[in-house]
Amino acid sequence: MSDEKPPQLVDYFVVAGLTESSRALEDEAQQHRPARPSEPITDVAVIIRSQGEEVPHGFTCIETTTSGHPVDLNAGLLNNPQMFICYKRGRDKPPLIELGVHYEGKDRPKPGYKILDTTPYSRSANLNSGGPGHQRTFLTYRRAAEPHGHNTLGVTDICLIIPSKGESTPHTFCRVDKNLNTSMVGAGVPPPPFSLLWGLC
Repeated sequence: MSDEKPPQLVDYFVVAGLTESSRALEDEAQQHRPARPSEPITDVAVIIRSQGEEVPHGFTCIETTTSGHPVDLNAGLLNNPQMFICYKRGRDKPPLIELGVHYEGKDRPKPGYKILDTTPYSRSANLNSGGPGHQRTFLTYRRAAEPHGHNTLGVTDICLIIPSKGESTPHTFCRVDKNLNTSMVGAGVPPPPFSLLWGLC
């Protein structure tokens, strides 16, 4: 009995602290990742720059893919409109919660989705405008229901990739399994097929 040791609360003690030159771990982590958007995306639009359409006030135009390739959806085709996708952030209305691509005459409209069929300047927002006989293609979106609070999930990022150039879906992004400019044929060099991606937070 005399050899038994009294029970111990812990086996080891660690003394930890910060020196005068110590930095918070968060500072180092944030240097290697982009800042998180503070506001969700509430609107999307398609503009035709070759028709003189400008980016609407408060909108951001997607100019390049994730690795820097230009994203004119009709690039390379002669006499076709230069089309770009734009988005707007805010909290003045319920955020978008899903994006999609609609092939007219082939797909049925999904319940709760809105088809973006015109530009802000009242022109056709058909992304596949290669002429007669081409598959008309439109963006679609679904908005969160009213009322919405600050904790409502919403789309926080939109980007485009060109899989044929080796670009892949970024982590945490959802990929729409349809090409934005499918089956485009015309005079000139057909543009590579683009894929639409969106992040939800």
